[in-house]
Amino acid sequence: MKYKKNADIIKALGDPTRLKIVYLLEHDELCVCEIMTALDKPQPTVSHHLNLLKNAGLLKWRKEGVWIHYKLSNPKLPENLKELIGTP
Repeated sequence: MKYKKNADIIKALGDPTRLKIVYLLEHDELCVCEIMTALDKPQPTVSHHLNLLKNAGLLKWRKEGVWIHYKLSNPKLPENLKELIGTP
């Protein structure tokens, strides 16, 4: 069971767009609209990537009006990734 969860996390982080999202959330929470702008990608694409990260347990979220704001579940994740793979 532990290996399945670890594999899900690695799979979620194995995409360049999702890694960019992790690094975008390194310092503060962001609204979906801000992530869309930063990535220059449409809302359905960004939502898909956010859902994969959320399902892997890497993101927390809160709803404010019509927008959802995301932040990292573990604020040290970008630091841990940099130690593991080097600076992106």
